[in-house]
Amino acid sequence: MRSAARILVCATTLEAAAPVRRALEAVPRHFEFHPLNDGQPDNPDTHHLIVLEGSGQAEDARRMCMQLRGQLAQTFVPILLISDDVSPRARLANLEAGADCYLLRPFEEAELLGQVEAFLRLKERHDHFAEKAAEINRINKRLKSAYQQIDQELDLARRIQQSFLPQSLPQLTQVRFAVHYQPCGRVGGDFYDIFRLDEKHLGFYVADAMGHGVPASLLTIVVKKGVKTKEIFGNQYRLVQPDEVMEKLNRDMIDQKLSENPFITMVYVLFDHDKREFRFSRSGHPYPLYLPREGPPQLWQIEGSLLGVFETKYPMRTHALNPGDKVILYTDGMDAAGFETYPVGSASLVAAAERYRHLPIDALVERLAHELFSQTKKSDDLTVLGVEVL
Repeated sequence: MRSAARILVCATTLEAAAPVRRALEAVPRHFEFHPLNDGQPDNPDTHHLIVLEGSGQAEDARRMCMQLRGQLAQTFVPILLISDDVSPRARLANLEAGADCYLLRPFEEAELLGQVEAFLRLKERHDHFAEKAAEINRINKRLKSAYQQIDQELDLARRIQQSFLPQSLPQLTQVRFAVHYQPCGRVGGDFYDIFRLDEKHLGFYVADAMGHGVPASLLTIVVKKGVKTKEIFGNQYRLVQPDEVMEKLNRDMIDQKLSENPFITMVYVLFDHDKREFRFSRSGHPYPLYLPREGPPQLWQIEGSLLGVFETKYPMRTHALNPGDKVILYTDGMDAAGFETYPVGSASLVAAAERYRHLPIDALVERLAHELFSQTKKSDDLTVLGVEVL
C-alpha cells in the first residue's frame, strides 16, 4: 500500500485551495498549503506533487511554476497547473512555464484525481529508479576503491617479483647471456636466475609455475627459496648436481601439501665455462634448443616429471659445447609462437632460430621474441634465456 503522498497546493488563499483538497480525499496524502503570491515555498523537493491553483491568477501561477522549476533543477517533482484561461496562447504558456500538465476549468473531480494518481505513480517509479541508480553508484565507488587497492597490491607484487630476478647478467670472457622476460599480466609465473657458483661454474634455470598472475607469482618464491645449489662443509663445498637440485625441490613442494596441488616446470643447468660443459635436468619443461655453430638445431629431449606432483627421479644429461655454440631456454609461452608458414610452437621456434643463428646472443633473443609473436597474440608469460659460448 502506498504511503501518504506529500502534496503541496499553492493558491491565492486557503479557501481557494479547498476544492482541490476535497477532490483528492480518496488519495492517501499529506497536504501543505502555500500562498500563490507569497514568494517561493520552502523545500519543494520534499513533495511528491505540486498543484498550482491558478484560476483567476494565471500569471501568478505561471510565475511560481517557473520559480519552482528553478528550485527543482536537480529533483523531479511533477507540477500540475489548474487554470480557467482556455485560450491556446495561455495553454502553451502553462507548459512553457514548466508545468508537466494543466487542467482547464471546469473539470470533473475524477479527472483531477486521475491526473494526480498518474503523477504519483510516475513520481514513485522515478524515485525507485533514482534509488537504484544511487545504489549502483555507491557500489561502483566501492568497487573502484577495491580495484585501486588490488592495483596497488599488484604493483607491490610486481616490484617484489622483479627484485627476485637478476638485476644484471654475469659478464665473463668465456660465455655471454641474454634474456627476454615478459609476463602477460602485472605479475607472472615465469622465473629465471643466473648466478656464479665459483671461479669455474655457473648455475642458471628457467622455471614456469602453473598459470599466471598472482597465484603463479607466489609459486616463484618457492623456486627461489627451494633451489639449493651448493653444500658447504667447513672450508669445503660441493656443487649440487642438477638432478639433485630437482629432486630436493620436488620433495619440498610435496611436503608443503598445498591444497591446490600446483606444479612447476623447470630446467636447471650447471655450466662449467672453462670446460664448456653444459649439464642439466628437466622437469616437464620445454626442451632446450641447441644451436651449434655448424649443423642443424637440436631440441635436447630428456625425461623429467613436473615438480610438486609425486616423488620421482630426474635424469641428467651432459653436453660439451664449442665456441660459437648457443643454447636457448624458454617457457611454454613459446607454444603460441608463429613464424612464416611453419606450424605454431616448437617448429616455428626452430625455424626462426636457424634463420637468425648468426646473430650475437642478445640480438638473437630479442629477434626471436619479436619475430615469433609479431602476428600472434601472447596469451601466457614468456621467458627466453640465451647462452653463447665465446
